[in-house]
Formats: sequence, structure tokens, C-alpha cells
Amino acid sequence: MCPLIRASVYATFHCCIDGTHIVIDPPSERKDDYIDRKGNMSITLQAVCNEHKKFIDIFVGFRDRLTWVFQNSNLYRKLETNCKDYYLLGDSAYPCTQHLVTPYRDNGHLTRAEKNFNIKLSSGRVAIEHCFGILKQRFRQLYFCKLKGQKKVCHFIRACCVLHNIAKEDDLEFVMQDEEGVLGYVPEQISRGNAVRNTICQQLPN
Repeated sequence: MCPLIRASVYATFHCCIDGTHIVIDPPSERKDDYIDRKGNMSITLQAVCNEHKKFIDIFVGFRDRLTWVFQNSNLYRKLETNCKDYYLLGDSAYPCTQHLVTPYRDNGHLTRAEKNFNIKLSSGRVAIEHCFGILKQRFRQLYFCKLKGQKKVCHFIRACCVLHNIAKEDDLEFVMQDEEGVLGYVPEQISRGNAVRNTICQQLPN
């Protein structure tokens, strides 16, 4: 089953998606391809977590922006098939589609309902930021992974995610870090996503 949020704005269970960069040593080939927006050599870990801050889907190894990583992940290919009456929560780095709900872009003209929606969504999807923070605090090598070879690095990151899921949730303090940027998407999917978001927005209590 796909990582999901039930299609009720009052649901207590939800899942969130985001990406984080893992800084690595310069690879032997195509070094420039691994330079991220901060000027570091890195690869991207995209992950989905549940309300218990446990990973239920990960995709690691790509070196590009979240838009490209997301569209090439197994999660994306299965999203429409498996996520019928459920939503996944993402930030503005992701597209707003029929099954992935993101905030309204603040252009200075948001309505009160849209601002309220953004606040509710932010409070719901903050779990993934916490999850990445906990992961990197537990396994500090993920701040700068010095292993050689992309395959070995990816195996190490996956192992850290598995061990994170086994560990107790409250065994350490963590620090949140701000991450990625913005992307574009297929117009038809954006249109359906906007309709879904508008429906939820109107149902939320002020």
C-alpha cells in the first residue's frame, strides 16, 4: 500500500514527503552533476514518514532537484493507482496533484481560508522535517558521508533509515533544518491537485 493520508481533513493519521541532501566526497566521475544549491557535493534522500516519525518509503541515490527525483521514484509511479481516497502531504517543492497536497503559494493575496489551510498543512507535514533531523542526529555520518562509491553510500543511507525505524522515537533531541526549493509540473495534474486542495481548504475550521 502507498504511503497515504486518509481523505478527511480531520484524520489523525497522516504521511508526509520531503527530501534532504546527504553531503558526500566528490565522486570520481561527473563531479559537477552532484553540486547542490548550497555548493556541496550531495545526493538526495527522498522519504515518506508516518505520524510516528518512521520511514515508510525511501528513494535515494539521485543527484538532482526534488522534481526529478520524485518523478523517477517508484512512489510517483504507484501514487495514482494506490492512493485513491488518500492524500500525501508535501511542501511547496512538490507539485499539488490529485494525491499530493501542498501549500498555496503566498503571493501576498491569499484569502483567510488559504492562509488557514497553509498553517494546518504545515503543522501536519512538519513530522518529516523532524524525521530527517532525528535521522541525522542518530547517524551523524549523514551530515557528511565519506564512504567511497555511490552504491556503498546508498546502501549505508538505507541501513540508517532501517535502524532509525527500529530505534525508540524519543531517545534523543533533534534539530530541524530547512531544505529544498520549487518545481513545476504537468498542467492537468496541477489543475486536479488545486481542486482537491480547494475542497479541503473550504472544509477546514477557522
